[in-house]
Amino acid sequence: MENNEFLRVVDLHKSFNKLEVLKGINTSFSRNEVVSVIGPSGGGKSTFLRCLNLLEVPTSGQIIFDGVDICDKKQNINLHRQKIGMVFQQFNLFNNMNVMKNLTDAPVRIKKMPKEEACEKALALLNKVGLADRADAYPYQLSGGQKQRIAIVRSLMMEPEVMLFDEPTSALDPEMIGEVLEVMKQLADEGMTMIVVTHEMRFAREVSSRTMFLAGGHIEEDKPSHELFANPESPRLQEFLAKVL
Repeated sequence: MENNEFLRVVDLHKSFNKLEVLKGINTSFSRNEVVSVIGPSGGGKSTFLRCLNLLEVPTSGQIIFDGVDICDKKQNINLHRQKIGMVFQQFNLFNNMNVMKNLTDAPVRIKKMPKEEACEKALALLNKVGLADRADAYPYQLSGGQKQRIAIVRSLMMEPEVMLFDEPTSALDPEMIGEVLEVMKQLADEGMTMIVVTHEMRFAREVSSRTMFLAGGHIEEDKPSHELFANPESPRLQEFLAKVL
């Protein structure tokens, strides 16, 4: 295993009843890498992402994270999940808690972080995403773009080693997409390891070091982003890019 490689996927399969969604995925991710996963709807992108932290349990194959096969039933998956942040399409904030409580609940409860330290950390991160004035607000008082930025901060509160983003802008109005992508770009610049399922081709091309095209349950192409967009080789990728660019 390369020095820098800390997440490796070996022959990953996932079926739902008779429907085979992932058909033997092999890939790896390095620290500080930003990888975008693009492809047609139904191609397996979100399933692949959800398998990486076992929100979907693979049918077979290995996911080796920090040297440990997390698919092994003997592993404490919750321990490993703490190191893997996840940001969903639909924010998943707790509506009955204000922003500060949404951000500090898990670090205090799960990581046993002192409450005062958690509040300080939350304020610093809110400041970073331009939302320090919303600490006392409830989710219903926030715009979609604000909710998604809070959801990103909530993941960062757990100090993850890698962040998974599942189409983080697809539920947002066009003018709010930019503010969320800006925060993600900032994280990329700071060296956060990120795996991003996205429809935002500009983000994939300009921010990701690498882009992976997943279609029909296979990785059809996987190479440095500028190369993939400039010289798509697979006919399927050519056809896909012709529609979305």
